[in-house]
Amino acid sequence: MAKPRVEVLSREEIEEIHFRSLSILSRVGVKVEHEEALKMLKDLGAEVDFDKKIAKIPEHLVKEALKRAPHIVRLYHRNGKHYIELHGWSTYFVVGSAAYYYIDWKTGEIRRPLSRDLAEVARVTDALTNTHIMSTALVPADIPGVVADRWRMYVVIKNCTKPIDTGAFTIEGVPDAAKLMAVVVGGENVGKKPFMIFAICPSPPLKWSNLVVQNLMDCAKYGIPVHIIPMPQTGGTAPATLAGAILQANAEFLSGLVIAQFTKPGAPVVYSGSPTVFDQRFATSCTGYIEVGLLSAAFSQLAKFYGIPSASYTMVSDAKVFDQQASLEAAFGALISVLSGINMAIGSGMLLEENGISLLKLVVDDDIAGSALRFAKGVQVDAETLAEWLIEEVGPGGLFLKYKHTREWWRKEHFIPKLLDKKTTDMWRKSGSKALDAVAKEYVEKVLKEHSVEPLPPDTEKSLDSTMLEILKKYKVEKVPEI
Repeated sequence: MAKPRVEVLSREEIEEIHFRSLSILSRVGVKVEHEEALKMLKDLGAEVDFDKKIAKIPEHLVKEALKRAPHIVRLYHRNGKHYIELHGWSTYFVVGSAAYYYIDWKTGEIRRPLSRDLAEVARVTDALTNTHIMSTALVPADIPGVVADRWRMYVVIKNCTKPIDTGAFTIEGVPDAAKLMAVVVGGENVGKKPFMIFAICPSPPLKWSNLVVQNLMDCAKYGIPVHIIPMPQTGGTAPATLAGAILQANAEFLSGLVIAQFTKPGAPVVYSGSPTVFDQRFATSCTGYIEVGLLSAAFSQLAKFYGIPSASYTMVSDAKVFDQQASLEAAFGALISVLSGINMAIGSGMLLEENGISLLKLVVDDDIAGSALRFAKGVQVDAETLAEWLIEEVGPGGLFLKYKHTREWWRKEHFIPKLLDKKTTDMWRKSGSKALDAVAKEYVEKVLKEHSVEPLPPDTEKSLDSTMLEILKKYKVEKVPEI
């Protein structure tokens, strides 16, 4: 069965980008603000200027890193019984992460989030069919920043059973996160059934901060999956040309891959991306431009060229409220994701140029994701689906409704959205003439009222609470927010 697919680069263009990436790494190098990583690269044969903190990485290190990187990355559900595999052309939709603002689903107010807001996002995500990976979506304002990264992991673990996309804001973030993970998986080997994947972001152009490198190396040591996220901003922190932005981002990814694979061979790594367009009219970093889709599709092709899973921020909108723009940009992103085989399509529920989360957008994005996933399946053509015998039996002017084949195949063949309106106009009027935002609000309220998240085993929950309290105590945090 043929599957709809999109490729934005030719094989020759991919090879050209790869060749020039190797050239940049060996001639220009990358800035690495981490002494241990610089020493490691020096010992491996890289040319290192310790004063300028520049490492020029030779081709043979990149080739060896690519050999060591796994082709499949597994992310487990919290219970360790179910998992998803990131590879090939499969696409999984992911809630947007690390938003500093929350669009209140009841009032529409844009405000700093509280821990209970994050808990609500997690509980709603737990109930959504086509949103496969939760994230530490919000940065709560009711907990000190020094421990906010681990606190939001804790809140999400308690309120959602799905895999978690997260990240650390501190040097201690990954080791402490490993403690939380160890409690849930029931052992110190958190890499055996990892249910969290960490975002690792180089600073464009061609720079790695001390914090990010430490997080990357810690994750590699623990066996915790990471997605390395180049963030080219066309015309700002990257060339204005798409090809130039792709080249720079690819060099950044390969340099991070080298650090990960030589820290620990076989470290699970995903080739990710969070491209934006610097809009010179308003000095804004925009996520909803269609060119972001082109860049994301190119990253996916490069990932497949290297045999590494892919990810990108494709579901984000620049809209400030949940409106037509929010759904339009998310719909483009969803289709681009499935057609280009992006394994993790990140950004469901996200607005404000990656700075805000809306529960209303999140639940509608779930319908958008379901529609895109159905499109990606294509058209099944065989004797049963061609239904030649049925067409012959019904004949000219007949009706198909009464046949068992119709009843069986209608639901098999069609994606049935939860929120998108398909009623007659009269039915719509009788049900209150509700616009999509009103329908989404009712659905969020219903889920929060009726959905029950599978609880952690009592002993595990007790240990998790105790571990989190120990971490908070270490930073002298005494007041614990309500979740």
